[in-house]
Amino acid sequence: MPTIATPNIELLELMLHLDKRQGLEYAFISIRPNTRILSPEDPAVLRSILETIKDKIREHKIRHGLRKSNAIVGSVKEYLKAYPKIQREKTFFTFPLAGPTPPQKGDDGSIEELIDLKLKPGKITNEKTGQIDYHDLGFSDTLIHEGKPLIIITHATPGVDGIDIFQQPIKAEPGKAVKIPLYDKRTIYPEEVQETGQTILKARITGFLYKDFDRGYFIDKDVLADKVDFTTGNIEIRDFAQIDASIKVSGDKNILHNSVKPGFSLKAKEIFVDGNVGRDATIEGDTIKISGIVSANARIIGHDIEIGKVIGAHVTGSKIKIGSVLQNATITGDDIFIKTSMSSQIFGNEVFISEELRSGTVTAAVFIFCRKATGTSHSTLSIDPFALPGFRQKLEVQQALAEKQEKLYRKRNLVFEKEQNKHNRRFQSYIDNFYLHIENEKKTILSKAQKSAIEQLLTHGKIGEISQKLNFKIDPDTRTLLNNYADSLTRLRVLFAEVAELNQAYIKEKNLLEEMEEAYTRGLILITDESSGEIKICYRDTCLAPIVFNRNLLFCFDKKRKKIFPLKKFGAVTHQRLFTQLSSRALATVNNFTS
Repeated sequence: MPTIATPNIELLELMLHLDKRQGLEYAFISIRPNTRILSPEDPAVLRSILETIKDKIREHKIRHGLRKSNAIVGSVKEYLKAYPKIQREKTFFTFPLAGPTPPQKGDDGSIEELIDLKLKPGKITNEKTGQIDYHDLGFSDTLIHEGKPLIIITHATPGVDGIDIFQQPIKAEPGKAVKIPLYDKRTIYPEEVQETGQTILKARITGFLYKDFDRGYFIDKDVLADKVDFTTGNIEIRDFAQIDASIKVSGDKNILHNSVKPGFSLKAKEIFVDGNVGRDATIEGDTIKISGIVSANARIIGHDIEIGKVIGAHVTGSKIKIGSVLQNATITGDDIFIKTSMSSQIFGNEVFISEELRSGTVTAAVFIFCRKATGTSHSTLSIDPFALPGFRQKLEVQQALAEKQEKLYRKRNLVFEKEQNKHNRRFQSYIDNFYLHIENEKKTILSKAQKSAIEQLLTHGKIGEISQKLNFKIDPDTRTLLNNYADSLTRLRVLFAEVAELNQAYIKEKNLLEEMEEAYTRGLILITDESSGEIKICYRDTCLAPIVFNRNLLFCFDKKRKKIFPLKKFGAVTHQRLFTQLSSRALATVNNFTS
């Protein structure tokens, strides 16, 4: 260790230490006298120590992180101030000289999901017992719209390098990067935000967000589910206008497996279930296709419906196509096509049973086609639109329209009659006197035709023309009276036209009502191929006793005789009267049968 001699320092030890901490080097100065300093307050002493420190800095090539000069001077002064104690104990006085600029570790990356794909908690149905209903888990909350942010990826930062006391870089530790998730580039697109170092994944289309092991994140306009049970809850797209979406449920067609578990519900514009639907489930939409079995007490409500088999369920729609209907099922619709029906009730505008009806009841508004009918007298084919809920609703609406139109007509007609009586009371005597005055002046008797012609002219306000044609002078008072009479006549004619128009509207609605009330008289029942058993044919309240059918029969109803009879030959008038309300498919079936 070098010693430095100065005029005021006998012997002095000054040492520079390099302290290595966590890979970073720090420089410290240590000072200790061997004997004594004559006068610690002598400026030469301070200057000598500072010069020695500078020599050490140059010697070790320290270029960064040095303390400021006034800080070093202050530390040396502190040493000299405590010099008597240091001299007595012969200890070193140490203070920091230089330190590095530590590196800044990079920030770790992160992924934030803005759309919650987790199941919602079930609804507590009993606060005391804690019973929970898991049916409503909010699946439809995953509906997102085009351009909506889905995921924010915050990228890891490299960190900031440091500088050691020798002015060499200290490499920073980068942040831990996150694995960029997979996503479907056809339905999701990235948006880079340079300012924040983020990538935002946004929806390219409107639909439902999913996370799949193979595909990562993707959006589908359809709701996709392996099954509908307590893991998913009900799936209901409450507003069809939001998105023209379908619910697609894949499943197992095994009779023991339900793709839609008992009690759950689906609601969307289109619903496709590849499998079975459990008891008490509800399926509602415009287009519904179920490949498997719909179990007891389930409800299927839609427009176009196709089902493999219905067992004791309720189906309501417009166009319905079902393979088999069994065990007290109820089918209600407009155009119904069934292969086989057993022990069930069918209600429709037109019903086609292509293979067999066994021990069941079929009620139609205008047409029934049944290829084979077997069973007991409990089996009934009935033309009775009044038994159809949809028809009854339409009939009630039509009745209300007819009644409303009648009330409007009668109310306006009453106003017309009052105005007419008022008109007659006010003007009839004056007009009679006017005619009498003309007859006296002209020495003639006016005929009804002449009076009518004068009244027509008065109605159009042509009083001057009356005076000219009759060569008859009309004084101002009479002219005023005739103008008032003409105005009153005009109002009456407008009222009469309104009454007539309302009357025609009432007659139209009444005729429509009468046609609806007699709709069953134009119904047809067609049974073809060999049939057996006792089947009852009914047209509303009129029934044909059970008989054995062993030939093709086309039944119709004779309104005048109130009888049911088979129709084998018919002309154009009969064809037009009976078949005008049939669909093209029903017409083709009947024409093929009768040809």
